[in-house]
Amino acid sequence: MRARSLALPVSWPALLLGLFLACGGAAPSDAQEPDAGRLEAVRAWGQEGTGDGDFHSPIGIAIDAHDVIYVTEFKNNRIQRFDRDGKFLGKFAVDEMPGGIAVDRRGEIYVAPMMKHKICVYGQDGTLLREWGQKGTADGELDQPGGIAIGLDDTVYVADQVNRRIQAYSRDGKFLRKWGEYGTEPGQFDGVEKLPNRTGGPNFVAIDREGQVWTTEAALGRIQKFSADGKPLFAFGSNSTEPGGFGGRPKNLPGPIAVLADPLQRVWVSSTNHRVQAFSTAGELLYGFESLDPGDALGQFHTPHGLAMDSAGFLYVVDTQNHRIQKVRVPGGK
Repeated sequence: MRARSLALPVSWPALLLGLFLACGGAAPSDAQEPDAGRLEAVRAWGQEGTGDGDFHSPIGIAIDAHDVIYVTEFKNNRIQRFDRDGKFLGKFAVDEMPGGIAVDRRGEIYVAPMMKHKICVYGQDGTLLREWGQKGTADGELDQPGGIAIGLDDTVYVADQVNRRIQAYSRDGKFLRKWGEYGTEPGQFDGVEKLPNRTGGPNFVAIDREGQVWTTEAALGRIQKFSADGKPLFAFGSNSTEPGGFGGRPKNLPGPIAVLADPLQRVWVSSTNHRVQAFSTAGELLYGFESLDPGDALGQFHTPHGLAMDSAGFLYVVDTQNHRIQKVRVPGGK
């Protein structure tokens, strides 16, 4: 089945106006007729394997200031580098089960090897520069860390998944602050079953151009926005199967996974129901790939995870269970 792209007919003036509206738990708007011209998957690369350019369960993606693309592989325990056309540039080994990844303005690469319960920082050549963390619940300790994002002031934010919290560190690993606990209230996470697993959330984390922090929360189908110091500001989303929803997968693998806040103040979300969707900062659905069925054609996905955007405004999606990366042309790009 050919994947469709759905859209709400939002003009740029209307979208810009919407950025100034007060936020307060708004649900995504009902989708209208799909507009296949809003998003276009233009390239895909990768297949299951262990060779250069192959992938085995890719999870995270990050792009540096020179548009070099970095991808973590959960099963191959490595990071690969590519250019914007998918040309293989290099690779290096990392600790087991890497997921979250971020690149700072110096070009240093931050990686979360999930089952090692720590953050590792590498140079461009793959040299380990420093690391911090161990399994636990105390300040600075981690339990199956997920996504990583780096703030405008070099603060490193980590989704501490099993501990149901976000932790913030200096670039050298000094613990700065934390927020979150189990629950369903603003600033809490999961709130479905209090089990020691990572599927509830927070799962991934992103920083917008104002320095605010966005998180995904798979169990509740919720996207939350926080101030840089952890004050809850806004939330939206549900695990429905309607356009804009993140649901439809089994209980042990629900909801939204990765989040990206782009320079045009759109919030992109990948979800385990095989969708990639864009929302305004008020939680209104703008457009997205809306099929609930997995597929391997260009523009179809199978459990997408990490999201990143290059300097020309192209979106890159980690198409996890298809073991590939897809490059997508989006409105506002070059």
